[in-house]
Amino acid sequence: MSRGYETFEHTADIGIRAWGSEFSEVFEEAAKALFNVMVDLNTVSVREHLTLELTAESGEELFLKWLKELLFIFDTKHLLLSEFKIRDLGPQTLQAQVGGEPLDNAKHELGREVKAITLHQFKLIQEQSRYFTEVILDI
Repeated sequence: MSRGYETFEHTADIGIRAWGSEFSEVFEEAAKALFNVMVDLNTVSVREHLTLELTAESGEELFLKWLKELLFIFDTKHLLLSEFKIRDLGPQTLQAQVGGEPLDNAKHELGREVKAITLHQFKLIQEQSRYFTEVILDI
């Protein structure tokens, strides 16, 4: 089963869809989609790595916490991320390694500013051997 992501317009916001044959692939693809809204990922080199460990009450909450944490990293450290690897994913826990580089205005042309990850029309579902998510980003 293939994996991937796409964006879609949503009134004054933008949405992302991600899918994969494994739950972890949906986390990775959604992260790529999030950062691809903000910058052309092809311009982001991997010069720094961070390890993230998150816990939540449910898989849905964990997924949203993941995206919010990635956005927080960009907002506070000005670190553009382009590499996402889920190392361990349980029903309520996640360990991941992410990589990227600091924002460089001479190198990176920023796209849309993502203000927040919303709950509006949020979906995270499994259909047979395929996982799928849809998330609206506040821009």
